Amino acid sequence: MQKPSLHEQDWEYVQTLLPVDLEESARRTSALIRCRNIPDAASFMRMALAYAVSDLSLKDVAAWASALQVAQITGPGLFYRLREAEQWLQQVLAQVLSEQVPQAAGGFRLRIVDATVINGPGQKAVQWRAHVSIHPATGSLRAVELTDDSGGEKFRRHSLAEGEVVLGDRGYATARGIHSVRQQEAHVVVRFNPATLRTCDEKRRRIYLAEQEAKIPKVGSRI
Repeated sequence: MQKPSLHEQDWEYVQTLLPVDLEESARRTSALIRCRNIPDAASFMRMALAYAVSDLSLKDVAAWASALQVAQITGPGLFYRLREAEQWLQQVLAQVLSEQVPQAAGGFRLRIVDATVINGPGQKAVQWRAHVSIHPATGSLRAVELTDDSGGEKFRRHSLAEGEVVLGDRGYATARGIHSVRQQEAHVVVRFNPATLRTCDEKRRRIYLAEQEAKIPKVGSRI
């Protein structure tokens, strides 16, 4: 069983991003009425995030939580809790985005780009792909482009304003895509694999990110 990345060190940092009224909001939305198997809202959120960021089943997440003494719950029990917590999770996400995103932006205008597949009747795996631009604080759509299954995820599909910051997942992590963002005098934040996308300094000298990892604090930032 692969261990989720929310181990003790990472969880310490994640907790700094969560709302201070996490316990109150969980009870107000009936996500955590009784703490019979889950001790508190933070433990519940930890299991929800562990399930979201790993390939583990609910049964495996429950076993992982038991091993770390986070909670004592079964897979079906966790499924029921998560099903009843939809409103709470939506509220927490909206609150984190509204509070954290503007502070992190430093005055920049943020947008998120992503794509999803749309399937109709039949056996074809992908029939259409919707490319969307999203406002991060409200979750509202700013633009939508619909293509067939050959339309890939590309930063170049999106028109950006000067000074904007665009966020994308690893599907957008290509040199051409990042270059297209910078050509529009915008900025980019993207998750990528250092083995497939080379990082260099202004003098084109290779930067090996693994060598810099020890300098990054678990909590806070380093200037």
